[in-house]
Amino acid sequence: MNPLASYQCARRLLMALAAISSIVLAVGCGGSSGPTPNNNGFSNSSLSGTYVLAVSGTDVNAKAASESFFAIVGTITADGNGNITGGTVDINDPDLGTPGVFPGLSLTASKYSITQDGRGTGTLATPQGNFGLDFVLTSTSHALITRFDGGGTGSGTLDLQSSTSQTALTSLAFSLSGSDVNGNPLSTVGGFSLNSSGTITPAGLQDFNDAGDSAVSGLAGLALNGTLVLNSGGTSGTATLTTSSSFASLGFDVWVIDSTHLKLIETDTSGPALSGDAFTQQTSFNAGQLVFTAAGLDLSGDPVAVGGFVTTDATGDLSAGVEDYNNAGTPNTVPTFTGSCVTFVAGRCQLNTSGLTNGSASNLEFAAYPSSAGVLLLEDDNVGVLQGTAYSQTATAFAVPGGYGLNLSGVNADAEGDVGEVDDIAQFNATSAAAPAVNMTGVLDENTILDGPLSPATLSGTFTPDSPATGRGSIGVPNIENLIGTLNLEYYVVNSSTAVFIDVDQEQVAIGTFEGQSSSGSAAAAQSRISMMRIAVRPHAAAAFPRK
Repeated sequence: MNPLASYQCARRLLMALAAISSIVLAVGCGGSSGPTPNNNGFSNSSLSGTYVLAVSGTDVNAKAASESFFAIVGTITADGNGNITGGTVDINDPDLGTPGVFPGLSLTASKYSITQDGRGTGTLATPQGNFGLDFVLTSTSHALITRFDGGGTGSGTLDLQSSTSQTALTSLAFSLSGSDVNGNPLSTVGGFSLNSSGTITPAGLQDFNDAGDSAVSGLAGLALNGTLVLNSGGTSGTATLTTSSSFASLGFDVWVIDSTHLKLIETDTSGPALSGDAFTQQTSFNAGQLVFTAAGLDLSGDPVAVGGFVTTDATGDLSAGVEDYNNAGTPNTVPTFTGSCVTFVAGRCQLNTSGLTNGSASNLEFAAYPSSAGVLLLEDDNVGVLQGTAYSQTATAFAVPGGYGLNLSGVNADAEGDVGEVDDIAQFNATSAAAPAVNMTGVLDENTILDGPLSPATLSGTFTPDSPATGRGSIGVPNIENLIGTLNLEYYVVNSSTAVFIDVDQEQVAIGTFEGQSSSGSAAAAQSRISMMRIAVRPHAAAAFPRK
């Protein structure tokens, strides 16, 4: 039996789920009794128009003492005056009852509120229930978002929607994650070309990793057929992805952000639950330095996050790599690793590394699909499941002074050692003060499966870039009122306004991003392309993390 398929929730976690299920919170960020938000010029008017919303994570059902992966993808319309006036969403959530998939749900009117630092709260009012939202705007067209209520937690994005045409979608690479029919982590990446009618031709390629099992069960490098067809307005559509694997034919709704970026959510009732992104496909790597993050599980079921930087040529040969990792609360650094693409067919590279590790096994192997958002990665070597993205680096420092929005997603442990999903939204202002002086201050909002939504917490910490500058650096927040009481991150600069990071705390394993803010409406082009495809990590035995 695959060890990743058999781990169980700790007894205290089930008790915690029962305790938080009755909590219904509407927390106002930056209220008079909480931390004072930075004044960065945001207000309710900063959110106006139709946005593509995508959020996924963990739902809890206290009555059944269970939890499941959930995904919500669709559109919301905001009027700039604090009202969500409509929209349509798809929900894939087995804990909501049979059939577990609820497509095309019309939203009813609800409210939102945005403070001057860009953080906001709102309600997604659906026929299947209300979902609390907590978000931080980076511009009037993009936000990082979490689910923020006592019934579950998750992370995602909010992007101003535009339309595209069927003929503009010629070649796509995708990365999706979620769970299989048994609730175990399921991930897939792939790529394909479309003709003018939306038919995949010639056949594309797709890879699966089902709870750590990829190549052994014949889930790697599968021929992919199907369709992706937009509606007449070019704002949404449907897709069917068909392979010879046990997952056969999977059906999706497609939501358009623009001609280079789509959101997908599985809407069939075959059992798996998947959601994620599709981007314009590329057939080679962008030569230069890459920064990367990925997250998932090792073969024992322990949570893992990895990140770092590496030099590549156009064919995917890697050199001078540096990796940081956190395996179940044990962080470490690999000072050098290399890699190479042994094959490159139809936009897919079989990427084999030397030295890259998940903390329990080394020389990891990946299916890699270059795209306009970066190289989409999925481990395919049967020693774990890591999924993430490698981005072309265009700067080695993020701009200061400046305001930033942050999103973190992963798992953490409480004082008794129980484990559950955690999702953070934060805003901070960074200054040019040199470490060890405090040079980042703001407010953090946290939601956890173990404790539910927490009150806004003052964020006061220090960022310290590597010297000489590589784009890598560390962030330390020694005291903060989150579940674990601290925050320690290793970050990797993508461009002057965007960085990705991993958490290197002993009681928390997570990945995330922070992105520059502009209340005037301009936003860095890369922001909506950051794809935090973290694995749906189910809670398991307390021994995974060291006790406090």
